[in-house]
Amino acid sequence: MPHLEYLKFAPDVCLLDVEHLHGPKEVPYGKQELVVLCLVRNGMPWIESFVEHYSSLGVKHIVFLDNYSTDDTVSAASRYDGVTVLRTKLRVNAYEGAAEVLMRQYLISRFGKNRWSLCVDIDELFDYPYSDVIGLDSLLGYLTSKSFTAVTAHALDMFPEKPLLERAEEQDEPLKEVHRFYDLSNLVRWNKQDRPKMLPRYNNTLESDEVEWFAGGIRHKIFGFKPFLTNFPLVFYDGRTWPERPHYVYNARIADITCVLFHYKFVKHFRERMLLAMRDWRNTVVSAEYSTCLEVLDKNPNLQLKHETAREITSVNDLLENGFLAASDDYVSWVNAEERRSALQSSPSEPDGLVEALLECRRQLRAKTLRLERVERQLLRSRRQEEPKPQRLQKIKSELRERDQTIEELQRQLRDRDRRLEDAREKQRRLRSRIVSVERQLENTQTTPAWKVIGTLRRTRERIGRSLRKISS
Repeated sequence: MPHLEYLKFAPDVCLLDVEHLHGPKEVPYGKQELVVLCLVRNGMPWIESFVEHYSSLGVKHIVFLDNYSTDDTVSAASRYDGVTVLRTKLRVNAYEGAAEVLMRQYLISRFGKNRWSLCVDIDELFDYPYSDVIGLDSLLGYLTSKSFTAVTAHALDMFPEKPLLERAEEQDEPLKEVHRFYDLSNLVRWNKQDRPKMLPRYNNTLESDEVEWFAGGIRHKIFGFKPFLTNFPLVFYDGRTWPERPHYVYNARIADITCVLFHYKFVKHFRERMLLAMRDWRNTVVSAEYSTCLEVLDKNPNLQLKHETAREITSVNDLLENGFLAASDDYVSWVNAEERRSALQSSPSEPDGLVEALLECRRQLRAKTLRLERVERQLLRSRRQEEPKPQRLQKIKSELRERDQTIEELQRQLRDRDRRLEDAREKQRRLRSRIVSVERQLENTQTTPAWKVIGTLRRTRERIGRSLRKISS
């Protein structure tokens, strides 16, 4: 069980002190409708793109829980219909990060009971495979039909073409057009076969072998630290399944597809935002990561994220072909069936043969994409299995060298100890000989003063005692 079980879905905890600022307090929606829940602090650069993206995706409502922003986040969010704005004065990094868990669980317990909810950050835009074909209601219908209660989504860092610090005076809008590049070259990936204890640890089940976990990415390549990229933002809270932090979910049946969280971290004034974030998250792991980013930027003011391994996004389905996202045969069959139903309803006057030919062409294209995705994943797995062999050999050699060095050091210490022991024994023999000599002098010389005899004996006994203590040590 999670270490923060005492926080489990406590919507009336007085610590939060939630204030309602804008929009409806209650949001009625069905099982195939979605509400987006977002913790936000100083999110002004992302508000417009965030609301527009999720509105176009078809979400029912957006709820912002503001963590006492100092910019115009609240006023900007309050301009939109279909948005609720709440505020809490509790700092997000309070209680060693437990406050963030409490805030997320407050939102889900209040707005997501027995329904699907999507909990994301302000700089994350969620998308799913073939979102250009099926709507959000169809996606949720598929997940519900398969009794899934959580969906895996990988954060994908998006970045602009120009160097970061050169963009201080440029506009980020439209966000998707400016930040349209990504890089998969430094991803670390594993699946349930690689880490079989991962799912039982959180009491989760996963039937698909194609769902993976990711870490690293462009932040690992440029800044040197390896963030965990896999989240579980889309959850059906049924009273049993529940999330803790974004990266963890408990008692969940995890879906056989993976989705993406387009992550727009590198907006203008990036350096200034890192400084503010360090202050907000001081004395935490997150603060250390921000500090690393600042060090790299200070050393390289012309830092550019776009390298030869960068790719330009054209569609979320690109991420299927290159193996970043995964989709099962069942999901693709669902997409094909939904597309056929929609096509027949929207074009009743078209000849059936023409419609079927078009649908068949698209089905074949998706089947090809699915094959490419699996081939790409198999290639990556084979490389991952082959590459560690020389690394393991090198590690074994290094361990053997360290062991030999340790053995040599122990042998040297034993030799030194034997030498010290022999010296102590020799000293002890000399002292005993001295005692014998003194005793003989006492027997032969009756004129020796008593105080000299006593002093000589005392000093001799002290030397013997010191010698014996050295030997015993």
